[in-house]
Amino acid sequence: MGGAEPADPMRFTVLGPVRAWRGVTELPLGARQQRCVLAVLLLRGGTTVSVEELVDALWGDRPPPSALGTVRTYAYRLRRVLGHGTLGPDAGGYRIVTAPGHLDSAECERLAAEAARHRAAGRTGEALTALRQALALWRGEALPGLPGPYAERQRVRWSERRLELLEARLEAELDLGRHDRITGELAELADEHPMRERVSQLWMLALYRAGRQAEALDAYAAARRTLVAELGVEPGPELRELHCRILAADPALALPTDSADLVAAPPHSFGEPADAPPAEPAPPPAPRQLPSRSADFVGRQAETAALRETLLAPDATPVVAVCGLGGVGKTELAVHLAHSLAPRFPDGQLYADLHGEDGRPVPPEEVLGSFLRAFGLAREALPTGLTERSLLLRSVLAGRKVLLVLDNARDARQVRPLLPGAPGSAVLVTSRARLASLTTARSTELGVLAPAEALRLFTGIVGEDRVRAEETAARELMAACGHLPLAIRIVGARLVNRPYWTLAGLLDRLADDRRRLDVLRTGDLAVESTFRLGYDRLAPAQARAFRLLAVPATPDLPVDAVAAVLDLPRHAAEDLAESLADASMLETPAPERYRFHPLLRDFARGLGADRTGALDRLVHHYRTATAAALGPTAARRAGLHAPDVSGAPGPVRTGHRGIAELIVQCAGEPDPGPDLRPVGELLLGAALLCESGQAARELARAANALLPAVRQRRDHCGEARVRLALGRLLLEAGSAAPALAELLRARELCGTHDLPGALHAHIHAALGACHAHSGRHEDAITCFTAAADIRRGLGDPAGAAVESLGLAGALAGLGRFDDAERVAAAARTVCHQHADTDGEALAGNALGRIARERADHARAAGHHSAAPGPDCETAHDLLAVIGASEAGTPPWLSRTPRQDAGGAV
Repeated sequence: MGGAEPADPMRFTVLGPVRAWRGVTELPLGARQQRCVLAVLLLRGGTTVSVEELVDALWGDRPPPSALGTVRTYAYRLRRVLGHGTLGPDAGGYRIVTAPGHLDSAECERLAAEAARHRAAGRTGEALTALRQALALWRGEALPGLPGPYAERQRVRWSERRLELLEARLEAELDLGRHDRITGELAELADEHPMRERVSQLWMLALYRAGRQAEALDAYAAARRTLVAELGVEPGPELRELHCRILAADPALALPTDSADLVAAPPHSFGEPADAPPAEPAPPPAPRQLPSRSADFVGRQAETAALRETLLAPDATPVVAVCGLGGVGKTELAVHLAHSLAPRFPDGQLYADLHGEDGRPVPPEEVLGSFLRAFGLAREALPTGLTERSLLLRSVLAGRKVLLVLDNARDARQVRPLLPGAPGSAVLVTSRARLASLTTARSTELGVLAPAEALRLFTGIVGEDRVRAEETAARELMAACGHLPLAIRIVGARLVNRPYWTLAGLLDRLADDRRRLDVLRTGDLAVESTFRLGYDRLAPAQARAFRLLAVPATPDLPVDAVAAVLDLPRHAAEDLAESLADASMLETPAPERYRFHPLLRDFARGLGADRTGALDRLVHHYRTATAAALGPTAARRAGLHAPDVSGAPGPVRTGHRGIAELIVQCAGEPDPGPDLRPVGELLLGAALLCESGQAARELARAANALLPAVRQRRDHCGEARVRLALGRLLLEAGSAAPALAELLRARELCGTHDLPGALHAHIHAALGACHAHSGRHEDAITCFTAAADIRRGLGDPAGAAVESLGLAGALAGLGRFDDAERVAAAARTVCHQHADTDGEALAGNALGRIARERADHARAAGHHSAAPGPDCETAHDLLAVIGASEAGTPPWLSRTPRQDAGGAV
């Protein structure tokens, strides 16, 4: 960059970060110390600065040995960037000459001088305009981050200068009768500068003129306390005089009816009349557009505190997006918060419902027009284009403190043109969708009310007496509403309008999930209408997924199950589910798990979907996963149809409760409904994997629901399978007698209807386990022998060997340990010959248990150690044996799921 004079004039800023432009191109100014050299030259106003002065500016009285060379290097680099015509050597130093209006600090002082001339001439409006323009030049603290004593002194100097201009601007606002618009700003300023008496004077006068005499006196008392406590001095004479005049209600302090008196008032006159030219027209009042807030707003303390902190962030333009399900209370929270923050945004509060009355989103240019007219711009003066209107709103909001509430936004594209560009204002957005692409926004997801908060809201609507009379029904009513604020308000309104209704009676009306949404409507309020607004915004693929995922009655669905219901690859199903969660039409209680709010599920089910197909696919998914968990051999011996578990979806990722709910749902579907054969297989597989009494009871409830359905279809094989599963579950839950009855009926069905041999063998083995559990070892021997014989007849010698392990356990139960050991050893040999490692491991452990019962611990340890496979951890098995013995339970009754699947005990 040679010595030629650049064609475009240079522009510089120091009232904020030190920056330079040539035309529209910002120039690289280098490291912080190099920028500091530039700042010194700029702030010296075109005079020459010696190298020694620059050294002193950078390092003070402790310069490094290379200081002179370093400064010359910085100057050389700056000359290459700025051009020799801008920065040049002069009489042993350097200087920069800037064009008028091209250095913000010089322009600020020019505008300040212009404002002073206008004030002296009584042109208060023009003075205010110049002061606003001067203050708008600041972009934060002057020279931020620059090192050295000179930069530090300049930061202090310009901070004080900015405060002086701010006081002058507020005084002009006050003289123009705008006290209502600046009380909040003055309160904030007085809080930041409690020992600045001029600020206290302006604040007191603004409060007094706003009719808040008591608050004005409180402001004086607070200022005096601070001065006495911090400095040990009383307030100055001007502040004391103002205090006395407020006490006396001096009429001269009131805003004169003739505004000419105001604009002619000299500084510090506090309203004393004087001659002046005619006043300018009064500005439009600051917009106050917030809707009324609910008197019964409850809860949300944590969300309110976090949002408040963000919206009041200094030196920023905070944008907060509150998202959540329709009816969850987003608008109510936003309006409540906006009212509480209104004093902190004295220049106005703007509100727009971005969801139009016709159901379509309001175009942003229409909202911009409304906002601009609120600040006094005539309709015919507004530009027509979106970009031009957006730029004009940013200009109007610059230098003002305005809170914008944008309610019911559809997406980020609708919001983005409405955002301010300069610090001071703040934006509060509500939306059903997560506005992830609005990168400047901080998002808060709003959930339903906590049960106690829901009851407080309800009590505030219907009254304490009514709730106290039926407190249990009230809590159940809140749960039936899903703790959704809109639903609670609707049921509350219905009860208020029908004082003869009981809470329990209304609860009964809500019990039918097919009519629940019909009950949740009153007047123009309806939960269903609110949900439909969200549904109508979905794309066709999203809408299909929304309807299908509501079909299963399971508490939630893991992502693999979502893929099964939607009949899509896993990644595509996950993308769809996440998009529904982003639209607040689905919840994500944990990673890769999805669920509906109960009322939203009712709405989705009312839309209709292929229920049978969805349930068949989900049952197939869980049946395949269950078979994979059991292993191919155990699944085959249990009679479960698992055509190929090599590509199975992995472990069962839902709890027994979810499977139980699915089975109950399938059993209750009207004809033709889902295929119940795989449902019965799923039940049996889940029963074989069941490892707790609670899970057994849940699955037994499902089995009792499925049993009449398969009997109605005259599915004898299905009935035997369900009774087998029910018998095993009842035995697991400790109900041996009912378990025996179910298993005997299952065996009877096998004999009467010539059912598959594998099922017959499984039932015999389960009967053997039931007899052994009750101490009927002779009957157990008979059953296990029959099971082994059937397996052998099916051409499964290894399966017969596994069943004979139950026989060994029954023999041990009779004290016939030699016979038991011989049977178990033979079983181990057969399993080894047929490469059945699971069976061989079970046999080895059975031998270990028998040795343990005979107090031969060395042989027991040897058997356990030699047993192959993952079921044979020596320490674990020995501890299990010891624990079973101490509990009085014969150790050979300890079983694993794989043993259960094969029928062995």
